Amino acid sequence: MLLKVFAALLLFSGTVSALTDCEQCELAVDLLHEAWGDKTTSDCVGDLVTFICETFRIENDFVCKYIISDFKDEFVYVIQQIIVVPHEICGLLMHNTCGNFSNPLLDNWNLPLPPNQPVFVPQQPVKPGNPTKRVLHLTDLHLDMHYTPGFEVDCGSPQCCRPQDLPDEAEAVKNPAGYWGAVGNCDAPYWLYINMLDNIVANNGKLDYIVVSGDLMSHADWDYNNVTHIAKIHNISDELRSRFPDTPIYFTVGNHEGVPIDNITPHFTPKKYHMDWLYAAMADSWKGWVPEDQDKLVRYNGCYMVKLYPGLRIVSLNTVMGDRVNFWLYINQTDPDGTMTWFINQLYDAEKAGDHVHVVAHIPGADGECLQGWGLMYYKVLNRFANTIKAQFFGHTHSEEFYVSYADPYDPKSTPTSVVYSAPSLTPYAEFYPAYRIYTVDGDYTGSTHQVIDFEEWYFNLTTNNANPSNPQWQKLYASANQEYGMQSQAASEWDNLITRMITDDDLFEKYRDNYYRRTSFDGLKKCDEKCKRGFLCAARQLHDSKKLCADLGDFEKLVRPSKQRNFLNKPRFQSRTKDEIAKAYYKFAGNQRNDKCPI
Repeated sequence: MLLKVFAALLLFSGTVSALTDCEQCELAVDLLHEAWGDKTTSDCVGDLVTFICETFRIENDFVCKYIISDFKDEFVYVIQQIIVVPHEICGLLMHNTCGNFSNPLLDNWNLPLPPNQPVFVPQQPVKPGNPTKRVLHLTDLHLDMHYTPGFEVDCGSPQCCRPQDLPDEAEAVKNPAGYWGAVGNCDAPYWLYINMLDNIVANNGKLDYIVVSGDLMSHADWDYNNVTHIAKIHNISDELRSRFPDTPIYFTVGNHEGVPIDNITPHFTPKKYHMDWLYAAMADSWKGWVPEDQDKLVRYNGCYMVKLYPGLRIVSLNTVMGDRVNFWLYINQTDPDGTMTWFINQLYDAEKAGDHVHVVAHIPGADGECLQGWGLMYYKVLNRFANTIKAQFFGHTHSEEFYVSYADPYDPKSTPTSVVYSAPSLTPYAEFYPAYRIYTVDGDYTGSTHQVIDFEEWYFNLTTNNANPSNPQWQKLYASANQEYGMQSQAASEWDNLITRMITDDDLFEKYRDNYYRRTSFDGLKKCDEKCKRGFLCAARQLHDSKKLCADLGDFEKLVRPSKQRNFLNKPRFQSRTKDEIAKAYYKFAGNQRNDKCPI
C-alpha cells in the first residue's frame, strides 16, 4: 500500500502537462522537498505519502491516514537506507527508467548448488492397488472477524462487507453481503471456516496429513497489529487441532501474516523490527506438529523440516523472503536470513538419504509474484533436485492454478521437470467461490514414489447457499483432476500437455477457466478471447518471470489476478489531476498540516 501510493507520483497524467513521467514524478517530489528539505525522506515521509494518497485518491481517506500512521516507522527506515536524494524515489518506482537507483526487481543473485546432479527421471504412473495417502490442502483463509451480513459488498474500499467508519455508511445498501460470504472485495466470515472444517470431517473420511499454505488474515491491512495476528494464528490452529486431533498439520508463512502486510523482516535490520513475536506465535501454535529440534529455526525464520514417514520429508519454506512487495528486501534481497541456502541444504540431505520431499510454501515464483532473483533461484534449485521434490503445495493466487517447470528455464520445449500446485482459497476475495482440495498421494510403503496421483476439489456456491443459509452445502467441483482434464497422471509432462491441448481446444480451456473461478457467477468476469486465453496459458508456464517461456504463444493479454489488485507494482487506481488541481491540493494540505516537524 505505501509503495503503491508513491506510484501515483509517476503514473498521474495532468491534462495540461507535457512533462514526461519522470519529470512529473520529480516535480511532485520537489513540491514538498522545497518545504521540507532533508526531512522529506525522514521525518516527513509519512506526510508525503498521505498527501499523495489523498490528492490522487489512491484509496479512501480512512485507509490513507490509518495505514500511514500505523506503519510509518518501518517505511521511513527503509527509505532512509535506499534513497540518497528524493528524486531517487522516481527511479525506485519507475523500474530504473529514470535516475540511477538500482531496482531489486531486476536484480539476480546465485547460490552454489551441490555437484553431481542425478539424471532426471520423469514421473511414471503408480501401480494400481498400492497403498495411498490422502492430503488436505487449505490456503488463503483470509478470515475477517468484522464480516457483517447485510453490509455493502461494493463499498469502494479494498475491504467491504464490514463497518467502514465512513460518513455515508448509513446510506441505503445496494448490494448486501450474504450470510456465508460475498464475491467481491470481501473476505471469509469466521463461521464459513468453521463450517468448512465440519464439512471436511463429515464427508471426507480419514486424512493422513494437512497442509495450510498461509494467509490467515483479512485484506484490511490498515487494521493489522501484532495482538490480533497472534490471536488469529492461535485460533485457526486450535480449531484445526480440535477437529483433527490425530492428523499432522503443516503450516507455512503467508505474506498477509506480516505487519505491515508483505513485510517479514530479515535479521539484517534493527532488532525492534524483527518478527520474533510472529515466529513465536507460530512455533507455539504448531507444537506437536513440528519437531522440537525445529523449534529454534521456526522462531528464527519461520521454516522447518519434518520427517513424516520413512522416505518422506515435509519442508516448509518461508517464501515471503522473496516477496516482491516486501520492502525490507529493497535494502538487500540476496538470500535473506539464509533461507534459500537452508532450503538447498535440506534438499541435499534428503537426496543423500534417498528420501523424497513435499514442499509447503505460499508465494510461487510464478509470473512475477516474487522478486526475479528469488524466483529464478528457486527454479534452479527445483531443477537440481527434481528427482527429490515430489510435490509443491502453494497458495497466494486464490485461483486454481498450476505452474510447470522446464529443464531449460527459458525454453518450454525442453523437458518438463515438475508442477507447482497453487490451490484455491477459502476466501471469495475477489471473484471466487470458496474451495479446498484433497490429494491422493502414493503411500507409505517400501519403494513408494510419494508422488501425487490425483486430486479432488470441493467448493461452496455462495449464491445458492446464501439463498438458503440454514442448510449450507459443499459440492464437489470435480472428483478427479485426471478425469476432468483427460490426463494419465499428475506428471509434469501431463500438465505441459494440457497447456498444449488448450491452445487449440477452446472447450477444454473454458472448463479450466470455469474451475479456475470455481464456477462463480461474478458479474465482473468478461468473455475470454484468444489473447485472454493465451494469457492464462502463459501464466501456467511462468514459474519464474520470463517472456521467453511464452514466445511461441504470440500476442497475449497478461493474466491479472484480482486478489493482487492492490499490488503497488500494478498501475494504481487514482484520479488524474491538472497542475492547478495539484497546487490547490498542496495549499489545502499545507493549511491542514498538524505535524510540527514538517511545517509548510
